[in-house]
Amino acid sequence: MENTKPVSVWEKVADFLMDIAKYVLTVVIITSAFEELSEYGWMMYLCGMAGAAILFVLSVLILNYRKM
Repeated sequence: MENTKPVSVWEKVADFLMDIAKYVLTVVIITSAFEELSEYGWMMYLCGMAGAAILFVLSVLILNYRKM
């Protein structure tokens, strides 16, 4: 019999949120590399970074809460 650790749903949700945060950052970086920024280009950076940060913090909080 294999010794496997059960994976909780919350761990999967936290991993999913962390993946989405990485994808948002990647999209912001790639878009800025290929597209000329308009006068509101800084807003794209701000929203992308804020969204990724919120998702990352939420993911870490879920992981820490579940390990208590």
